[in-house]
Amino acid sequence: MNKDKGKVQENYKSDSSEKLQRKEKMQKIKKWFFVERLWTGTFTYWWIVSAATVILFDIFWMMQTTFRGMSYFAFYPVWFLSAFFLALPSLLSRNGVLQTIWLLFFDMLFIANLMYCRTYYNAIPLESYALAGNLKDFSSSVIDSFKWYFIFLPVLTLVAFTIYSLSNNLRKRLPSPWVYMVYVGILAIITWASDAWRGGIMKRMDFMSGYAYLSSSIVPIYSLGGYLVHDYYKATETLSAEDKETVVQWLKYHEELNRPYWNDSTRAERAVPKNLVFILCESLESWVIDTEVEGKIITPNLNRIVADSTTFFAPNVVTQVGSGRSIEGQLLTLTGLMPMYNKVYAYDAVENRFFSLPKVMQQRGADTYLLTPDKPYVWNQGRVAPAFGFTHLIDESDFTMDELTGRTKRLGDRSLFRQIAEKMESGEVGSPDTPLMVLTVTNSGHNPFNLPEHLRTISFSSPMPGVIKDYLVTAHYTDASIQILIDYLKQRDDWAETMVVITGDHEGLATDRREALANEFSREFVDPLQHTPLIVMNSPVPGYYGGQLGQADVYSTVLDLLNAYDYPWKGMGISVFHPLAPGVAVGSAGDVVGDASQVSPELLEHMQKARKVSDLILKFDLLQSYPDSIRSK
Repeated sequence: MNKDKGKVQENYKSDSSEKLQRKEKMQKIKKWFFVERLWTGTFTYWWIVSAATVILFDIFWMMQTTFRGMSYFAFYPVWFLSAFFLALPSLLSRNGVLQTIWLLFFDMLFIANLMYCRTYYNAIPLESYALAGNLKDFSSSVIDSFKWYFIFLPVLTLVAFTIYSLSNNLRKRLPSPWVYMVYVGILAIITWASDAWRGGIMKRMDFMSGYAYLSSSIVPIYSLGGYLVHDYYKATETLSAEDKETVVQWLKYHEELNRPYWNDSTRAERAVPKNLVFILCESLESWVIDTEVEGKIITPNLNRIVADSTTFFAPNVVTQVGSGRSIEGQLLTLTGLMPMYNKVYAYDAVENRFFSLPKVMQQRGADTYLLTPDKPYVWNQGRVAPAFGFTHLIDESDFTMDELTGRTKRLGDRSLFRQIAEKMESGEVGSPDTPLMVLTVTNSGHNPFNLPEHLRTISFSSPMPGVIKDYLVTAHYTDASIQILIDYLKQRDDWAETMVVITGDHEGLATDRREALANEFSREFVDPLQHTPLIVMNSPVPGYYGGQLGQADVYSTVLDLLNAYDYPWKGMGISVFHPLAPGVAVGSAGDVVGDASQVSPELLEHMQKARKVSDLILKFDLLQSYPDSIRSK
């Protein structure tokens, strides 16, 4: 009995000794990692709140894009590092007020970028923060970009502050700044190492920015701060010899691709339009054309135009705009250039040399007019117009604001087209004996498609998303408005010599497309892809093109229809009449739309490089000496 008792005592002593040793080891580990010196109640609490804020922002972001970012190792150390940054004020004060103000600031910053992401699938470029004044003219679209669940970000912060204020136990001791820096350093090294073998974080973000889906994953993987650092890094770049050679070789290949077609002698047999009327419709999508909903025809006038034997129609123009949206619709269709990656050409490249459709018409002796219901400072149109070759800019101040639409009360399309017809009739725009180019940019189709009740001429009762109903109503209104100008043009003596181009500046539904496609009723007619139409009235080559084309191809196609075979710049696209027209397009996010198996790998790679090349062209004004710059090589 005594022996058994002794064994029990020995076992107890042995267990106690092991427990003591484990405890000592844990104390050494805690001491080694400075646990007690950093992870005080104050810091631990606010670090957890900060980490929750970051992951909440990332989840909201990925809900709008893709959750692919979570599969990258760098996502996790960057998450923790971001939480350390957001918890920084807890090193300075125990009362939580400074920390709360700091978090609320970032909550608002995160929400602004989430709203921006809904349309552009990326974060706000660094320089665009200085252009926030533009938002007052698009406040309705900004409001529409807000999702109710974004409010959880500031709510989390305010709830956390309330709990913290009621708990005295959390506020006894501040953490050590030196230990904080050690942790930050370790996490920074881990983050750096995660991409060091691939050329470093900047190179990795360069790579990702040029690919579909990957580009929208940069923010959740590398944080909003990482994105902005990369944006600044790109802005301070100088043109390397390698990049210059990339542009030269791309342009040489493109010229060689185009030369046999554009030098075809049969072009002399084509009619050459005297006038060009270019109608750029805000957010016009192709699927509304020839569509009936509840037995109601959405675009009866465009339907008739498309069915006319003198019309050319291509319904599958893939959106290629970037963060400049509407103004980049003008860049693509009027100059054949692609948007910049993280900048807006209307501010950063407006002093560049541009080749454009207005300049083609100028060479033919035409007067060139840009008519917009916007103020000239919106998207810097006052400077874009002359840069593109418009000799006259007629803006909001030149119109009578008698029919207002949208939450911002801008001139409606019906009044816009009526007044343009009146200005042309009176001689304020153009003269009968002089060739003419007119570009008009509409406004009523701007998101959120808020048309006043008295202007609505169609309605729907089916169970579909309200935004789709509003879009249909607005499209019906714009269709009737366009016909006002068409009816006037047909009365003119030079109608047969006037080519009319109707297209959209970009798609309109953005992330609302998902809701439309999820709805049992609207999915029957809403296009799952981002297509705007290309409609050309009095086309020298009428017909139909069912393949995919990009907005940059619109420039090349219209240039072709103008028979401007001798104009040096054929754009970065390919005319749809070219025998080598690929029938596929590269969208805004770098996604290939169409059957790429029918395109040679060399041509497909050439198309996928176009935006990078255009970014370099615009950033460094590389068309200044074109075409000599490539023919001398």
